[in-house]
Amino acid sequence: MSVTDIAALKQQAYSCFEQGDFSGSAALLSQVESLTGSNPSLANDIAVSLFKAGELQKALERFRHAAELQAQSSFLIADNLSEMMGTLIEQKPQPGLLNHLSSTYCPVCQSCNEGFKPLPDMYRQNSEKVGYKHFGKGEMTPRDSYFCSVCGASDRERLYAYWISLACARNKLDKESRLIHFAPESGLASWIKKCGFKHHYTSDYMMSGVDYACDLMNLAFEDGSVDFFICSHVLEHVRDDRKALSELHRVTRPGALGILMVPIIVGLEEIDEDPDETDPNERWRRFGQDDHVRLYNRKGFVDRILESGFKVDLLDSQYFGAATYESMGLKPESTLYIVER
Repeated sequence: MSVTDIAALKQQAYSCFEQGDFSGSAALLSQVESLTGSNPSLANDIAVSLFKAGELQKALERFRHAAELQAQSSFLIADNLSEMMGTLIEQKPQPGLLNHLSSTYCPVCQSCNEGFKPLPDMYRQNSEKVGYKHFGKGEMTPRDSYFCSVCGASDRERLYAYWISLACARNKLDKESRLIHFAPESGLASWIKKCGFKHHYTSDYMMSGVDYACDLMNLAFEDGSVDFFICSHVLEHVRDDRKALSELHRVTRPGALGILMVPIIVGLEEIDEDPDETDPNERWRRFGQDDHVRLYNRKGFVDRILESGFKVDLLDSQYFGAATYESMGLKPESTLYIVER
């Protein structure tokens, strides 16, 4: 059977899941497994299908198999296993725990099966006009599922909210922590406040209405005073990203975490940058936006993070699960960069 045939078989399995035919989904995914071999994400998806079909003993065996394949790196498996075990014991599954297995799911507004809206076509048109050759090649930013159709949250906001929820549930984040949100996205910032973070502060160099108006290259915070930060799609705007990374490292306390994201182009060999370039069309052509001064590849970005003194974890679909990625409208290449001081 060809790769195309296997992909079609897998898509048929997920279609069965969406239509409520969970037994059919499990059977088709098991057929895929027999052709391609097992992996943690596939084994987990089979287990979830069996669980939804009411075959609890078979589901438990599958979850154990998935956990053996990826014991510590796939927290999604542990979450689903916990719910299933709770069902076995109490026969009362907790509501909402499997929202991420709906056809579409937005963790920011908790909407299920409401769909997503595409990226505005202006970006494609501008890219063609100026000759930007990397349009559509980013790790994030799906063209067809960029915005939540209910609250407008972008794909990366949905991923951040989902990870933050998991981190809080596992006591990796404390809602008493001092959280600094740089260049805050309004929807995500509102969601964080609703979650009960008591010391959530916003910061930006030019944005009005923030708690701290300061330059990322010269932060107005004391050493080690920040417990958690979100710095998303900011470094590509600043003149000296190494200085900005150094500042983030300085103000973050030892052991603390941060979400650190930039637009990353798949297949780009090295970082392309020129802080002295001021022509808007040339910035569009080279960097994909007229207020950007650099374009990142993965290796270059990770190298600069490590140079600053942070450790970094790259969390992808193997960590969160393929079904979760699909329901949240994420590209398969989507990667979350979590740094630790």
